[in-house]
Amino acid sequence: MSTDSPQDCTTGFCAQGPSPFANQPPLGLNLLAKDDPEDILPDWPQVAPELPADAYAIADALWWSRKLGERSARAEDMAFMLQDADAARAVQRALARTWRWWPEGSVPRYWKSGAPQRSAPLVHAPLPEPGVHVGVDVAPAPGTVFSLRGVEGEIALRLGQDVSAADVAALTPDTAAALVDACAVAIEWVDSRWREGLQAPALTLLADGQCHGGLALGPWQDFAPLRQHDWMRQTCTLQINEGSAQAFTGTHSLQDPTWLLAGWLQHVTQHYGTVPAGTVVTTGTWTGCPTVQAGDRVQLQFDGLGAVAWQF
Repeated sequence: MSTDSPQDCTTGFCAQGPSPFANQPPLGLNLLAKDDPEDILPDWPQVAPELPADAYAIADALWWSRKLGERSARAEDMAFMLQDADAARAVQRALARTWRWWPEGSVPRYWKSGAPQRSAPLVHAPLPEPGVHVGVDVAPAPGTVFSLRGVEGEIALRLGQDVSAADVAALTPDTAAALVDACAVAIEWVDSRWREGLQAPALTLLADGQCHGGLALGPWQDFAPLRQHDWMRQTCTLQINEGSAQAFTGTHSLQDPTWLLAGWLQHVTQHYGTVPAGTVVTTGTWTGCPTVQAGDRVQLQFDGLGAVAWQF
């Protein structure tokens, strides 16, 4: 097995070589696993009975990446094991149950949703609660970075009431904004547990939480004055360290961050039932996804809506 790349080979595997067998511990942990229950792979049929057997190895690989704190498997080698988006989402749920990303039996409280344009299918993913920083001025540096520190400037929306499947049936993109009681400026940190990073096959990215690393939410703002807001005239700025602030106006891919609410709520009610008041969705980038380095500070401001920063 090649070890040509010291950056990717700290566990005995490297980007040029084959992926590890996902259903056995990476090198150096096979003996440790005998002594520590926390180092033993989950029993997927017991932990997540709905997880397709074909997807066990995908769940294994992502579990080991999180256990090791670094990317250890190549998605291209394993993508054929995911038959469809439902299988990828089943991997998400299995990992969430294992790592306790949200209370068992509840609807996830934080989500991401978006699409590159209105004619493209929306993609939705629940977010691990331990990685969400709420109401902060400056989010702290991540404890673990797998592939990159990508940053996206976004608007997050918070539901002001419970929403049932019956409620969703009557929603349209134009009426859904009435369900929102508050918004916040947000930075999503983009990362990946796969060796290929963002270039991994689409279903493997979905299984990995759709490239999510963490989320920083600034203070909540009353959404009522924004129900008729002209989002195409909204400006935001992104500044990295002491560099020049880059301005963006009307650059949201859906022209209006509330446009996705009806589709997102349909998805959540279908998979989890009634969505409680207070559930939050972040709605896609206005700023692209520039990458930063350890030690960089990212400052995001939306004119009239607030600001948030992340110290990487």
